[in-house]
Amino acid sequence: MAENKNRWNWEVSGFEPRKTSSSSSSTSPFDRPEDQRPAVAPLVRRYSISATSVSPHSPEISRQALATKVQRLKDKLKFRTVVHWHQSLLGDPILLGLSRYQGRSRVANLSWGHSLSFSTLLFSLAKEDYLGLRQEASDLQEYSNAKLDRVTRYLGVLAEKTHKLDQVAIETEARISPLINEKKRLFNDLLTSKGNIKVFCRTRPLFEDEGHSVVEFPDDCTIRVNTRDDSISNPKKDFEFDRVYGPHVGQAELFSDVQPLVQSGLDGFNVSIFAYGQTHSGKTHTMVPSLSLPPWEGSSHDRGLYARCFEELFDLSNSDSTSTSQFKFSVTVFELYNEQIRDLLSESGSSLSMVRLGTAESFIELVQEKVDNPLEFSKVLKSAFQSRGNDVLKFNVSHLIIMIHIYYNNLITGENTYSKLSLVDLAGSEGLITEDDSGERVTDLLHVMKSLSALGDVLSSLTSRKDIVPYENSMLTKVFADSLGTKFFFLCA
Repeated sequence: MAENKNRWNWEVSGFEPRKTSSSSSSTSPFDRPEDQRPAVAPLVRRYSISATSVSPHSPEISRQALATKVQRLKDKLKFRTVVHWHQSLLGDPILLGLSRYQGRSRVANLSWGHSLSFSTLLFSLAKEDYLGLRQEASDLQEYSNAKLDRVTRYLGVLAEKTHKLDQVAIETEARISPLINEKKRLFNDLLTSKGNIKVFCRTRPLFEDEGHSVVEFPDDCTIRVNTRDDSISNPKKDFEFDRVYGPHVGQAELFSDVQPLVQSGLDGFNVSIFAYGQTHSGKTHTMVPSLSLPPWEGSSHDRGLYARCFEELFDLSNSDSTSTSQFKFSVTVFELYNEQIRDLLSESGSSLSMVRLGTAESFIELVQEKVDNPLEFSKVLKSAFQSRGNDVLKFNVSHLIIMIHIYYNNLITGENTYSKLSLVDLAGSEGLITEDDSGERVTDLLHVMKSLSALGDVLSSLTSRKDIVPYENSMLTKVFADSLGTKFFFLCA
């Protein structure tokens, strides 16, 4: 038992104390011949401890050496912990300090005390870098503030100059505003001197099965029709109009006479353009080239009055608009069938503003859709044509009405005006009822004849300057009660 108490308690496997002769009566295995030595397991070293550091004759010294090795390992572990802590806190200032002072090769051999000193040095370097970056940020902020102050002062100068220019423009426009109004008045007086109601006549080319023409054109204002009545001495009759267009006249030439009316509408006067004639006489072709095609399709030279009038309005408004005055447009499209009005834009489902038409005693409210350019105008017409359907027979007995509402605002004078340009494709004016017509067909024709007759009575009263104008005799004349007495263009086809 005494010998067992004197044995060392080794914590490192692979190392055993030698047995002296005094401590055991048996022979040591290392004193035996090599062929008689027992097999011994290979040495396994957990720690890097050299054999010379362990003296079998000095157990206290060996313990001290082992403790020193363990402490060094602990110091290395603590140093690495400090390094990793600094790296996570300061974004790798440790390596920055090492690269600057080239002390990386000696770091691993520092003791714990030296590592603390080195950590202090790294903190100092990190602080120095932080202060340097902070100074750079301060300098950059100061430079940016100076730049911003300079730009702000420059913008202030520009704003002052712009304000002065605006004042000059306002004063100039205020001086020329009376001149513009005078120009509008003179232009309107010129049109009025020629008559507020104009009646033009346009003839279409003959179809192949219609034979020879019975119409002659003595001049630009007269059309001569051969009645082929042999019972009279002169079977030819002359009819005079404000202007006559032969079959060779195209859409562009016709519009050249309509253009002054468009300008008048932009000046604040209500203008109405009616296409009147029998079925297949060319009324619809004058307004829109073909019902089978949208009004925005087809060749440019064949465009009808719908497209040309709005394009002219848009171009004129762009040339007349300024920073203190502007035009806005909206469109209303509806159909009048058997004295009933059908709004062709209300079925779109969108919430649009309404406009009131007619007199104060008898008015209707219809949808108006805002348009800012010719493309949007074409889209509105497309939607309206689709809502109308494809019943050609119904087209012949219904009136299609397109109204362009014109709003003008002048910020200087405070002037606000409203006018409208109406384009109407009237129903066929056959006026003949045959025995083969059905009851519905007869009803349709009677309503057409009534509305056209009422329109004729209104025009007759206006031209003869009667005190009472019978606007209330038809829904058609009720709608145009505020327009027929101003500028009226009646195109007979």
